[in-house]
Amino acid sequence: MFADSVDDLRVRIAIPTNGWRSRPTSVCDAGFTMIELMVSMVILAMVSSAFAYGLQLSLSVTRDDRAGIQAANLAARELEILRNEFGASKSAPIAIGAESKVNNPNPLKKVGGQNDTAIGQPYNLDGTKFTVVRTVQWLPSGTGTSPCDGGSAVTYPSLGANVKVSWTDSGRTREVQSNTVLTPPKGTLATVKGFIAAKVQGADGKGVASLPVDISGPGGSQAVVTAADGCAVFALSVVGNYTVTLSQPGYVSFDGQPSTSKEAAVGQGSIQVVPFSYDRAATLEIAYVVADGVAPEYKLPNPVPSIVLFNSGLPTLGKKQVAGGVSSVGGLWPFANGYSVWAGTCAVNDPAVTGGSRPVPVAANPGKSEVVEVILRPVRLTFLDDQEQPIPDAQVTAVVNNPSGCQEKTFGLGTTDVDGVVKSSLPYGQWTVTAKKGASQVGESLQANVLANGSVTYPLVIPDEVD
Repeated sequence: MFADSVDDLRVRIAIPTNGWRSRPTSVCDAGFTMIELMVSMVILAMVSSAFAYGLQLSLSVTRDDRAGIQAANLAARELEILRNEFGASKSAPIAIGAESKVNNPNPLKKVGGQNDTAIGQPYNLDGTKFTVVRTVQWLPSGTGTSPCDGGSAVTYPSLGANVKVSWTDSGRTREVQSNTVLTPPKGTLATVKGFIAAKVQGADGKGVASLPVDISGPGGSQAVVTAADGCAVFALSVVGNYTVTLSQPGYVSFDGQPSTSKEAAVGQGSIQVVPFSYDRAATLEIAYVVADGVAPEYKLPNPVPSIVLFNSGLPTLGKKQVAGGVSSVGGLWPFANGYSVWAGTCAVNDPAVTGGSRPVPVAANPGKSEVVEVILRPVRLTFLDDQEQPIPDAQVTAVVNNPSGCQEKTFGLGTTDVDGVVKSSLPYGQWTVTAKKGASQVGESLQANVLANGSVTYPLVIPDEVD
């Protein structure tokens, strides 16, 4: 039987033969495709990551803020303890001023009164370790911005105090600082008769901070550290002559001494300023190089030449001599304009004497190590007998023509090959070169002019001198 209409046909098809009713499938009832599901998951992951990052950043900022507040409270606590100690007795200011730098001096207390850490150890708050450094500095009245820059007379001193609290967060070191000035009551410092101010400057002309300075004299010994401006001040109860000493490992004075001392005469009611030039030592790593890239075919001479380090600021006419063959030279004053270095200590070894200019200075940075090349010029010499035949297996020696100022006058250049040739190197200067077998000279002596303009000439042959 045929359907009466299209609608009737649609109804008939919608009825299953098993008797159960079902409704037609529509587009809105379809599930997610795989692509739609993946896109949804990616979007969800991006939103979740952004949310997690924001949450982590918020927690980090909160943690940093909390640590900063804790550090500020520790600094305020340390200053309050210092004020209480300062006013505890008439002798307290002198005792505090004599110990200018202390680390973690007042540990926090646990419940029950016990210290949570030992004196000198970092404080622990909520898993963060804080280092508290307290420094004090006498501030005698004067006209300068620092006690080291004031006048020679002292009116009434006060004590400057700085507290620095530092901690590490995510690999970074952070810190907060607090400062105060403590003025003792009149009569408290009646025992103070005078002051010494050690002014320590580095190679850059700036003050060297946190450097220990010692004095000794009729009033005993004291040790303080320099402030941020490089000034260290000592309050003295006995006037007289004192010795001020700097001796810090890794540091050096202007004249290259690891320890340096100066005398200071202190009178009643005066401040004696003692200036020092003292900084972290520089190091030069020495590399001997045969010019023109011909090593190792051209050998170094024997012995390896001594070297000269030049800077016009050196107290020894601008030159420092160093023994040959050393791999490094330490304990150097870190001149900002560096050192010019050449081989040989003879006057004629100086490149400026042999037609050229001194090497470009190599930087010498405080506490750093720099490599410097010591240049030797290659020399090629041929020795022939009376029949113009090569002289093999002869020992070749070079002697400087002008030995003024030399540490080494003679160098061995090696042994001639089957062609009578020796390939070696020499410092700048004029040299007489001879070949020997045993104790006897063979062949003629040769002249070699090694010039700083980069050339080597052999201008003259000296008649044979056979022993």
